[in-house]
Formats: sequence, structure tokens, C-alpha cells
Amino acid sequence: MFKIFFFILLICFLEGCKKEKNISYSPYKALECESKDKNFLNKYIFNKNNGYLYFYETKSDAFVPLNLRFEAGFFSEDINEFSSTLENNKLIITTFDYVNSPTKNYKIIKHIINLKKLVKTTIYKKGGEDFIAFKGRCNWINPKSGIK
Repeated sequence: MFKIFFFILLICFLEGCKKEKNISYSPYKALECESKDKNFLNKYIFNKNNGYLYFYETKSDAFVPLNLRFEAGFFSEDINEFSSTLENNKLIITTFDYVNSPTKNYKIIKHIINLKKLVKTTIYKKGGEDFIAFKGRCNWINPKSGIK
């Protein structure tokens, strides 16, 4: 009897510890990933069909494409030019950093998020060479509230 109770308790514990709580407001999904600075988390809201990035606008209760942030009245000099796509269950976000580059050339930063393993790899392109700068864990979050 004790073995059966222990087995049921173990199954309940494993179900409760599932990492992937895939919260979705179809077709939108959201991830929160570690960054190089451990105190800062990057949040990504994306369309699960094409990989395009969005942000959630609470006043209109709508998801707005991130590339339309200026037209929607949300603009920040801190947001760089970017593109995003889905390829083989990976969300690939390419950013062109013009501001933080000490030379007149821009820096290409590529974030590759494996949606099955929930791991984000950040790759910098500098002088034609690629190098991995950071790997971090990701978790699914609620696209509307940003809460796990």
C-alpha cells in the first residue's frame, strides 16, 4: 500500500514540476529568457506561425507588431532595428545595433531560441566572425500579463 501511495505522490510531484507551461493566446506565445546580466530578463511575444515579434498594448487589449511601435505611439531610442522568423522549431531574432558600436559599422546580434529545449543562444557578428556570447534558459509566460 505504501508503494502505491509513494508512486502516486511521485507522479503528482513530477506533473507539478513540469517546466513547459505553454500559455498561448492563439496565435501568440511568449517567452522570458535570461540575458548576460543575470538580473535582467528578456521577454519575447511572437506569432507561433511566422515568428514575428509583438508587444501587448493594454489599453486596446491587442497585440501590436513590434515593427509598428512608432505608428502605435510607442517609440524608444533603445529599440534597435530587428527581424525575426521561425525555422525548425527555433525563434531566430536578428538585431542590428547601430548605437552601441564604437566604430561607424553596425554590430549584428543574433538570438536563437530553441523552443523545444527552451535555451537562448546569443551570437555576435564582428568583423565577419561569429562568436557565442551567452547561453541562457527560457520559460513560457503569459503573453498578456508577463506572469508565469
